[in-house]
Amino acid sequence: MAINTLYMDNGILKKAKQVYNNQHPKNIKLENFFQKPVFSLLRKKLNESKYSPEFHPYKYRHSVTGSKEIDSFLDGKYFKKLARKILNLRKYRLSYEIRKFESGNYTLLHDADMEEPGIDFIIDFSADVKSFGGYTVYLTEKEELLLLYPSPNTLTFVMRGKGLMKYTKYVQHRQKKPIVQAVGTLI
Repeated sequence: MAINTLYMDNGILKKAKQVYNNQHPKNIKLENFFQKPVFSLLRKKLNESKYSPEFHPYKYRHSVTGSKEIDSFLDGKYFKKLARKILNLRKYRLSYEIRKFESGNYTLLHDADMEEPGIDFIIDFSADVKSFGGYTVYLTEKEELLLLYPSPNTLTFVMRGKGLMKYTKYVQHRQKKPIVQAVGTLI
């Protein structure tokens, strides 16, 4: 089994569902998500992957890569069980990309590509980093509601309803290690 066995226990998943539903916006962070050897292997593979730069000056600057292992996990029974037990999703469409943020990287809020509401997820494959940017901000037009700092070996779900937007804070030059995350949405 690739993930922490704790997250296969129905009692734990029921409690996780309660936590998720009682937050505003609805969210939960599952720490120590993968078993340590699996996490180490995935992080090593992602660090050795070839990344392609993605850049649009008014939208984003970061690098992306693919991973058969992450594809397989997100299409597998463990991830589907989590979506069903915590998020109450039976069927869903999933889109994601693996992003690497280094010094000078960011995403911005913009009107051109308004995202449809869904449940965002972030699987963090970063090393233990100090935060000099690179965190994800969820906000409305009036206030910031949630800040998600890079946190190694963590799976986070966030319900992004109508009017809730997100961006990734500019990564400062003092950030020495890259932030590597699988970032996606369940619709």
